[in-house]
Amino acid sequence: MNQSPFHPRLTEKVLGHQEVLSTLRNLYVQETIAPCWLLIGQQGIGKATLAYQFAREVLSMSPQNPQGMSPLMVSRQIAVGSYPNLLTIERSINEEGEEAKEISVSESRKVLDFLHQSPAIPGWRVVIIDAVDELNRSASNALLKILEEPPLKTLILLVCHSLGKVLPTIRSRCQKLHCKPLSPEDFETLQEKDVEKELLPYVKGSLGLYRLLIAVGGMEFLNKAEQAIVQAKGGQLSSTQKFLEEVSKKPDQYKCFLWLIEQWVYQTTLKVTSEQEYWVKVYEKLSLFLASAKTTHLDKNQLMLSCFLIIENPNIY
Repeated sequence: MNQSPFHPRLTEKVLGHQEVLSTLRNLYVQETIAPCWLLIGQQGIGKATLAYQFAREVLSMSPQNPQGMSPLMVSRQIAVGSYPNLLTIERSINEEGEEAKEISVSESRKVLDFLHQSPAIPGWRVVIIDAVDELNRSASNALLKILEEPPLKTLILLVCHSLGKVLPTIRSRCQKLHCKPLSPEDFETLQEKDVEKELLPYVKGSLGLYRLLIAVGGMEFLNKAEQAIVQAKGGQLSSTQKFLEEVSKKPDQYKCFLWLIEQWVYQTTLKVTSEQEYWVKVYEKLSLFLASAKTTHLDKNQLMLSCFLIIENPNIY
């Protein structure tokens, strides 16, 4: 189980998305809520946190609870992943701290097994899949079987980072709610520490990406990445080798690098400079390359080096 202190199951404060949460609450209270929902929006903006919060509310409001659990006890059990009427599906993490590239069919079948059994506690059951666009094809097809006719008092919340990657047959069986990126004002409500506002343009309104960037060093990591980018542009690829080797050995830094380099280049294209046309071309080629790299198995060093080669000469790709 992922033990990050910021895992959505441990986060009870939902930043932004109050309108979406209110919509779900009202439908539940009115007893008109649909069983299957797609929570759509870019990664890291709090869609899974929203899903867990609504799950806590629904499961705490169960009219029949033979164990006499208070809402606080329900919340505590959800936090440790032991509440029997909640099933969560997400990518597994290996011993090196790296996430699997996709969610397998064996994970997806857990949903069928969970919902085909009688509920451990009478009342509602909730399934959270984080994220549905990370299911492989077989896993998606397996999930379809339960989406076609879910049991009564079942709520299936599908976190979705990219709607285009979700099977049309899954999309057609779900109601859709769109979650917006967080605003700078949303970030200011964080109580962890003073928000480093200079990082906000690079995280695209994503609290998850912001926290990841902070975890790997914040401005210090951003400056190192920027220096490597500048060196690559100047044809000094040998100077980037130390950065490549260091980042490729640290999963969080590598994960951060993959979106940070693209976002750094994008921010550069917005600046009015004599090289704007060059950076626009770099951004187009880099975005296409990183999108295609998600379906390949490139060595980490090779993938990062390819990014720098595009920056050095976008015309070769």
